[in-house]
Amino acid sequence: MRRAAAAIIFAGLALASPSLANLQDQTPLDRLRTARACLAGHDLQGARNAFEEVDRELGGHAGSMSALASIATRQADDRAALLWLDRLASTGLSRPVAKDSSFRRLRANAQFQSIAKRLQANGEPIANATVAFRLSDAELLAEDIVWDAPRKRFLISSVHQGKIIALSEAGAATDFVPAGALDSWSMYGLAIDAKHNRLWATTAAGPEYSGYAAADSGRSALLAYDLKSGKPLARYELTRDGKRHVLGDIAVGADGTVYVTDSIGGGLYRLAWSKTATLDTLVAPRTFGSPQMPALTADGRGLFVADYPQGIYVVDLAHHGAGRWIAKPHSLAATGLDGLYVYENRLIGIQNGTNPHRVLEMQLAPDSAQIVDWHVLEQATPDLGEPNHGVVVGRDFYFIGNSGWDRVGDDGTFKTAADDKAPVLLKLRLD
Repeated sequence: MRRAAAAIIFAGLALASPSLANLQDQTPLDRLRTARACLAGHDLQGARNAFEEVDRELGGHAGSMSALASIATRQADDRAALLWLDRLASTGLSRPVAKDSSFRRLRANAQFQSIAKRLQANGEPIANATVAFRLSDAELLAEDIVWDAPRKRFLISSVHQGKIIALSEAGAATDFVPAGALDSWSMYGLAIDAKHNRLWATTAAGPEYSGYAAADSGRSALLAYDLKSGKPLARYELTRDGKRHVLGDIAVGADGTVYVTDSIGGGLYRLAWSKTATLDTLVAPRTFGSPQMPALTADGRGLFVADYPQGIYVVDLAHHGAGRWIAKPHSLAATGLDGLYVYENRLIGIQNGTNPHRVLEMQLAPDSAQIVDWHVLEQATPDLGEPNHGVVVGRDFYFIGNSGWDRVGDDGTFKTAADDKAPVLLKLRLD
């Protein structure tokens, strides 16, 4: 769910030009905002200082690399511009710099021409996935998917229609949780607690939902259903504070504890099931820029959180939300991640906030403390479109392609036309 992440990153804050000293007291998100404020005030050196700090602290930040290349060119620092463009090309992301007027002064440079070709080639398709199922409804705005193993079916959430559908092994789709059940709106994240026979889902009121009412704006809740029947079991609404919230993505621990991110409010919440359970704040609101999928570490003691504008954060569950940005190769662009999944000693990530959209496999160190290598599994294919979430089933990874999020406008409204593609379920073998 990529909504509003760009607006969060680039929100202009009236900050003074930063020195390296006061940058040390800022988070990477603060520095991104500082950099944008400096650019708006035509303070190129202040923006450069801030972007360099972001790239350093996060161990490589593709958005900062791109910005630094442009800034260096404007400062007539060709050596630095070529350095940052070369580093950007190593991320596998694409930018049409050959046609970008910002780099006009470098067009005759042989090194620039070589880098420009690499950046162009980075956008070429990489195709390894096969089509598992094609859905028929282009108005779903499909968000998340889980696998209900005992009943051999996928469950898929719909943001626009506010329901959860069941997809059989034969590809037949039926409504499992109808729209409006248990006082719900758009359906976002899904997670299964098989031990306790529970399906968890998140819901939020916003203009993406076909039945949206302005009076509900900002409301969001965590819902529990009986996994077999779809019968509502419990509802936990986030305390209303007059601000917009979207409880989006979910992970469930072995003990049944639920972890849920607020992609707009920037917080992380936890719920331990009981009759008096409430949503407990694990990481304070506005800590993250736009947190997406959480995924438990193999030992269950930590939680990987994909933050859309910054990268992958590791939460220490034993120390109530303390954590760090994961160490990684500088070439790994870890922003724009929506789905994030642990498979053996690897992370599988779905990026819909990058150019091109892609699915990554990231190799973890034996202790899972850092990412040591990465490669692309799928990118820029017609059925991938704007991908969304996925689920590991055995040694296969099933994920949603052509989710429909590319048809959501800046105002949150979802547009459909007669020739729009319906979502597709793609499959990658993870061997």
